[in-house]
Amino acid sequence: MMSDARVARYLALGGKVPSRETMWRTFATMLGHWAIRGYGFFAVVEKASGKWVGRVGPWMPEGWPGLECGWGVDATHWGKGYAPEAAIAAIKWIFQTNPALTRIISLIDPANENSQAVARKIGETRSGEKFQHEVAGALDIWAAPRDEWLKRFG
Repeated sequence: MMSDARVARYLALGGKVPSRETMWRTFATMLGHWAIRGYGFFAVVEKASGKWVGRVGPWMPEGWPGLECGWGVDATHWGKGYAPEAAIAAIKWIFQTNPALTRIISLIDPANENSQAVARKIGETRSGEKFQHEVAGALDIWAAPRDEWLKRFG
């Protein structure tokens, strides 16, 4: 997935296709996030074929502005509805396992129209807040309040 420049543009540090070594460290980081936080990205698999589609789920490294639901889908599966479907399932799980969480966020590059469309489909709106990422720059914070989200997606 990350070897595709269209995907790496918004998900890789610096927006460029990462090296194999960098991706190895990224995978280790994602596994470590599960060990440290007790949650992290889930693999998304197409039911009919068993093909790996991407990753979706909770993410909150140190310094993050809140608990995020993030997503990354292989470009061959763009437009099939997998990101919103998986994100809704992940957010349900997030709210069930974090009863004190008052909102879910997603950090989105202002130029990433595809992710903005996903955010809208999963009930998030642009909050007007920004998060200054050390490499990606200013990212928009999209958010959904818990109570409103649960009324819509339950």
